[in-house]
Parts: sequence; C-alpha cells; structure tokens
Amino acid sequence: MRVVLVNPSMGAYYRHSKVAAAITLSPPLNLGLLAGALRRAGHQVVLWDLEAEDPSASEPAELERRFAQARPDMVGVSFRTPLFPQAKNIAAAARKACPSARIIAGGVHPSTRPEQTLEKADFDVAVRGEGDHSILELADGVPLADIQGITHRGGANADRPLHMDLDNLAMGAWDLVDLKRYQTPSLVAKTVPVADLEFSRGCRAQCVYCTKGVFGSTWRHKSPDRFVAELVHAKAHGFKAFNLVDDSFTTITSRAIATCEEMMRQRLDMPWSLTNGIRVANVNEEFFRIARAAGCRLLAFGFESGSDAVLHRIKKGATVAQARRAVQWARKYGFTILGYFMVGLPGETPETIRETAQFAADLDVDFAKFSITMPLPGTPLWHEWARHIDMDTVDFSIHNNGNHLYEHPDFSWPELEAHTRAAYRTFYGRPKYVARRVMRAMRNKELGQQLRYSAELGTGGLMEAFQRR
Repeated sequence: MRVVLVNPSMGAYYRHSKVAAAITLSPPLNLGLLAGALRRAGHQVVLWDLEAEDPSASEPAELERRFAQARPDMVGVSFRTPLFPQAKNIAAAARKACPSARIIAGGVHPSTRPEQTLEKADFDVAVRGEGDHSILELADGVPLADIQGITHRGGANADRPLHMDLDNLAMGAWDLVDLKRYQTPSLVAKTVPVADLEFSRGCRAQCVYCTKGVFGSTWRHKSPDRFVAELVHAKAHGFKAFNLVDDSFTTITSRAIATCEEMMRQRLDMPWSLTNGIRVANVNEEFFRIARAAGCRLLAFGFESGSDAVLHRIKKGATVAQARRAVQWARKYGFTILGYFMVGLPGETPETIRETAQFAADLDVDFAKFSITMPLPGTPLWHEWARHIDMDTVDFSIHNNGNHLYEHPDFSWPELEAHTRAAYRTFYGRPKYVARRVMRAMRNKELGQQLRYSAELGTGGLMEAFQRR
C-alpha cells in the first residue's frame, strides 16, 4: 500500500511573529516511528513535514497537486488541537485529489475528540491513543470493525490496550526527511539537526490540565540498550543532538540514571536536552550529576505555580520547596534551565499569579515561559470548566490571538493577558538577569549569536516567543 503521512504546519501562526529565534525545529517523532513500522511491514511510505517546508506547501492547491502526484492509498495526518484547522485543509485536499484514498486522523486531538474530528473534517477514521498497531492494521486492510482503538463512520470500536513492549517498536524512518531543512540553530539549541526521541510513554501524574489521550497514565519504558540503539540509529542518519521528549523521564529515577550511564558507556558524544518538563518531585542529585556527565545540557521543569495551595488544587504532586531544591541541584551541575509556569490555573487569584512571577524570578532560571491556562479536550479541567467553554467552536485554534475558546471563571481575557505580560516583566526585566546573560554569552564566546537572537526577537520578543511556544 502507498501511504502518505503528514505533519501539519503552524507556520501561518509563527511565520509573522518573532518566535522563530526561540524554536528548535525537529522531524516529527510520531510520524517517523509510524513510517518505520509501515515500511517494516512492507508498505511504501512518504513523510511530509509541512512545518519544515515553504509556506506554499500548505496551500490547498499545492497540497492537491502533491496528493495527485503521490497517488496514495492511505493518508495519515497527526495533529494536536491547535492544528485542527490545518488538518482539515489537508484532509480536504487529499479527498479532492485522491477520492478513493482512506484518510486517517491521529494524535492528541483525534484521540480526545474523535467524533468531532469526523464531524468537522473529511476524515474516514480517527485513531484513538497509540497508533503503532492501528496504522498497520489499517494499511493491511483489516476490516474497520475488527480494529481496536478507532472511531469511524460506522461507530466507535473498543479501546486498544497500551503498547507495553516499547523495545519492539520500529526505528524512526529518518531517511524519509531532508535534514537540511532542520539546520537552523535556535536560542536554546546551538547544535543541529536535533532529533526528538522517547525513552518512555505515559505519565502517572494526575495534573488536571494535562491530556492523557494518547499515552495514558501507565508509565512504560524502553531498556537502556534499546534506547541507546535508537541514538546510534539517529546519529547514523546525521543528527548531531537530541531532545528527550518524554512526559516523565525520571518517573523511576534509577532507570533514568541507568540510561544515562549506558549513553556514557557507548560514548555517543551527542548533546541533549530534556525539553518537555521533568517533575521536581521525581529527581535526586545523583540524576543531575549523571545526566550532565552523559551530555545533557538543557532541561525544563514544569513548575506551573509558586503557590503550594494552587499546586495542591491542580493535583501537581509537587511543592515549592521541592522546586527550589531541584533547581539548586541543576544549577550545581551547570545546566541551562527552562521553567514552565501557568497563569489562570484553578484557584488562582491576582496574588497567586504575582507570587508565581516572583517565584520564577527568585529561582533565577535561565528562561521562563508563562502560559495562559487552556482547558484542553479530554482533561479533567475541560470537564470542570465545561460551562465556560464554547463547545460549538469549530477549529479549536486556541493559541491564535483573539480566539478565546472559553471564558475563564475568575478572570477576563484582558486581565489574563495583562497578568501574563506582568509576569514576563517581573522575570526578564531584572538587571541581574540581563547582566548574567551577557556575561555567560561572553564566557561561552556566544555574544554575537546572542545579540543576533536579541535583534530577531526585539523588545519583548523573548516573552512572546516562550509565551507562544
């Protein structure tokens, strides 16, 4: 079977903003793994990463032309909620160019809103959860009624059990992407191209704002040997660094340490980052020491709030004291530290938002990102705030300015935006912060590069960049 896998582009949103200087572009991990699985099963696969292509590649006429030329039997589109508008356009173009092709939706949004996905876009099937087996059965022609974990025009089938043996997954089909498209350094990644890779799937935490629609709450991991084999595979295809994008790499800290030790034994010499936000309650000093020795340079923490009361309210399972301790350890071993914070969480007041902004400044991490809380489909927060959400919203492009998907129960949108701007000023407006960034850039002989990033981002641009990412 001929299969085209498509990663939609957020380009229309980012392209005219200053955010590009802060973004590291990497080939899509999910489609790389699915392509590897399909090809291992004998299917012909093409992978289109529209995020890495010229903006014209996402235009309907160009999409139609490419689909007509590729003549696929099946099209797979993977997308998150903000990418639903693009996914709809891709499905429409595929239908027009290849009427007989089966068009599949996968990823977070189809997993959490499968019926709405089929109702509002021209997809034949929505894959719920992990698609490693479902995509193969669809490509192999298994009757829809016999495929677990999908919703189709005829109804919703039973859920598919989680994939437990991650060591038997296919390797990423990285030869299907043009790495020359991923060669632009960013503010947080100097060595490129960068591969996005996973050691584990699932997250045991119960944070109310986080969706578990794809990987679930059961934490599963690869063996250190298998993960390092994937690193060797990525390096052989030309990657120079990698991001570990796990939801919770340090769930079992001893496993994370063992994996770092295996990297050291193999002497891969690849810088890497933990960009998805590790949990401050699941780390110890030994982990930071070993991870740094294994080549980790940048890590992110999901702090979310500087108020213990708010952290308890959102079921974060962490405390402010644990956050301070984790940052002390990370700083001791010389990591670049990115902190994620949220504005407008359940139970927030103007005072707790200011407390969070000051907490970020006191932690004195290298970068801070403050995001307005969004109740994403499938999360406990989505159900809790249901009466405040416009359920008739079609495109769910929640990150676009002016598209207010919901009315916050405690703040107006102007208030949320003003609090977010104030938080960024509190953090980035400190003379101490500016002086430290300059000194570090001079010490690392990166002053010219940092000045270039500053020019690209402009006044307030760094705030905008991390707010939108």
